[in-house]
Amino acid sequence: MCWCHLACCYKALPLYTAAILFVEFILVIVRIAIFFSPSSQLVTNSQAVAGFILDWISSLAATLLGILVALTILIILLAILAAILAALCSSSRNRVHSYNEDSTSNTLKDLWKNKPLQRLIQLNCNCPCYIARPKARFIARLVFLLVCFIFRIIAIALYASAGSNTNGGSLAIVCAISLACLGTIFLIDLYHYGVWWHYRPQCDTRCSLLSKKHKRYIPYHLIGVNRTMRLGDKPCPDGFQCRNRLLEHILIFHSDDFKPQERYSQVQQKNPDDTLYIGFHRTKPEAAVSIAHSDFSISTNPRTTMLGQGVYFARSMAETEGKANSAGAYICAEIQMGRVKNVSPGSDINALRGTRDWWATYDTVYYNHSNDSRDEFCVKSPDQILRWVMVVDPECDEKVRNYGLDTEFDDTKCGCI
Repeated sequence: MCWCHLACCYKALPLYTAAILFVEFILVIVRIAIFFSPSSQLVTNSQAVAGFILDWISSLAATLLGILVALTILIILLAILAAILAALCSSSRNRVHSYNEDSTSNTLKDLWKNKPLQRLIQLNCNCPCYIARPKARFIARLVFLLVCFIFRIIAIALYASAGSNTNGGSLAIVCAISLACLGTIFLIDLYHYGVWWHYRPQCDTRCSLLSKKHKRYIPYHLIGVNRTMRLGDKPCPDGFQCRNRLLEHILIFHSDDFKPQERYSQVQQKNPDDTLYIGFHRTKPEAAVSIAHSDFSISTNPRTTMLGQGVYFARSMAETEGKANSAGAYICAEIQMGRVKNVSPGSDINALRGTRDWWATYDTVYYNHSNDSRDEFCVKSPDQILRWVMVVDPECDEKVRNYGLDTEFDDTKCGCI
């Protein structure tokens, strides 16, 4: 298994954060002790006082959370001590001893697995608006850490300039060491963001680079059918009238029967190269992974190439049902249509089957069915496919469940914790 699919690393993020916050808490205590030391003479130094205020502001959240971590550790230690004492006092009563052990163990497990407690320790907001917007949550965290970093850098400069007759130099060194904690928290947040927004499904174990056309995989629990009506996690309010052509928006905020555009004949431009069209393709997960790391391949089987040889697309995710011969992954792509040949049920479509005769004159064949939900089109070259995003079905991707991504926003307290 590829190292990037290790669920234990992701599930241990609260533990890593708790350890960093505990170290941060210790460093805060050291800084307070140095600042208020009678021999430091920092309390009477205006520069040191200004630095301490900025330092304290930047460390306030870490201090409070560090206290929470310390209290949690204390509770766990007291529970373990109580269990040991109970074991010693009840050595002659095996049943009671066993029951007390199991009860204590279960209590400690429940305490650590408490999701609101984990989110509070991580200072990780679970507002519903962040469910489908991992980037927004990362930016909010980044701004917070950046402000703390700037305040702490200024504090270090003020401590260092407090004078040689004070302990400002020692305080500056301890404060500088605390920057490593901020840096580590940033790396943890970056990893958390990467798991959500630069997701790789379980079936993609290749370590090679992704294609430049590949924008991202989207975890299946983020697609439109999973939107709720909670504030911030609603489907796109424009519904079928939406004109947003971002591929991520189409998959995340719309249902699977959403058609981003009208029929090609209604949206085509005078210059063929100016017409971009959104298409949907369905294939096997293994083929989707291959596409993500390289490009689409041309279909040449006469049985499956009604419009001729090329790459086939439908106008919505739902419309790929019954057209594609394989399943397990969906691809939403932006396509440059070029010169388009329009055909209809009344035309001689059989003359196109399995051939590439139209390649010399056209770039795309668009099939206008009497029922527009059964329209499809075929492009002759993968070069016409400019970019894409992918979704792998739950049956073929266990990573979401293994990582707990689909339950990460469960048990949210007070709307955000």
